[in-house]
Amino acid sequence: MSSRIESPTNPRVAAASRAVREGEALLLEGARTLRDALDAGVVPDVVFAAPDLAPIDAAVAEDARAAGASVVEVSQRVLARLSELGSTRALVALAPVPSARLESLSRAALVLLLDGLQDPANVGAILRAAEAFGAGGVILTPGTASPYAPKAFRASSGSALRVPVVRNVLSTDAVRWVRSRGALLIGADAHGGEEPTALAGVAPLVLAIGSEGHGLSAPLVAALERRVTIPLSPRVESLNAAVATGILLYALSPKTSAEKR
Repeated sequence: MSSRIESPTNPRVAAASRAVREGEALLLEGARTLRDALDAGVVPDVVFAAPDLAPIDAAVAEDARAAGASVVEVSQRVLARLSELGSTRALVALAPVPSARLESLSRAALVLLLDGLQDPANVGAILRAAEAFGAGGVILTPGTASPYAPKAFRASSGSALRVPVVRNVLSTDAVRWVRSRGALLIGADAHGGEEPTALAGVAPLVLAIGSEGHGLSAPLVAALERRVTIPLSPRVESLNAAVATGILLYALSPKTSAEKR
C-alpha cells in the first residue's frame, strides 16, 4: 500500500468524494460489492482500505491490486467521509463508470428504454428486475437518473455492474435504432393498452417506460407500435414505476414466457 491518509480533508479524498457526487466515478462499498465488481470485469482505480483488515477484506483488496487498482490505507474518518452508508465498510473503492454502446444490445430479445425517470431508487430497482428477468440491456434517455449514483447503485444490488446500460441516448436516436433492428417498440401505459399476455414472448421487443410524472416524451409516444397496460383493481390508479416494470418484464420476457408454457 502507499502511505496512509489520515485526514478526511486530504485533497485526494476530497477529489474522490467530488467524483462520486458528480457521477464521474462509481462508488463500491465493502468486500462483497468490490468482489462483484471484479467478477463483472469492473476494475477500480483506487481502493481505500482500513488498517488491520479482516482476512476476507484483505483478500479482496489484494485481488483488486492484482487487477490494477491502487490500494491506499486510510483512517476510519476518511472511510466515513467517503461512505454513503450508515455503517462504514473496511473497503471503499472508486471505479470508472461502466459504459455500453447501442450496438452491444443488437442481439438482445428484450431491451428496456427508460425515458426521463428521475428517481434513482426506481432506476436501480428496475436494473435489478432487468437482470432477474433476462433483459439484454437498458437504454437511458437524457434526464434519466444514473444507475451508478450511490442510491441507484445500492437499489440495483449489483445488477448495474452486469446489465449493459447505454446512457444519454436521444429519443429520436433510440427510435431509429429500434427501427434499424426490426424490433417492436411498445410503451407502458396506465390505461387503454393491451394486457401483457397479448405480447408475451414477442421478440425482439423494446419496452419503453416513461417518467414518473410526465410519462413518455412526444417522440416516443409518436413512434409506439403498441401499448401495454397492467390490469389493476379499480381502486388503484397506478403502480410505482419500478414495480410496474418488474411485472411487465416478467410477463414479456421470452425466458419467463417459455417457463410458464
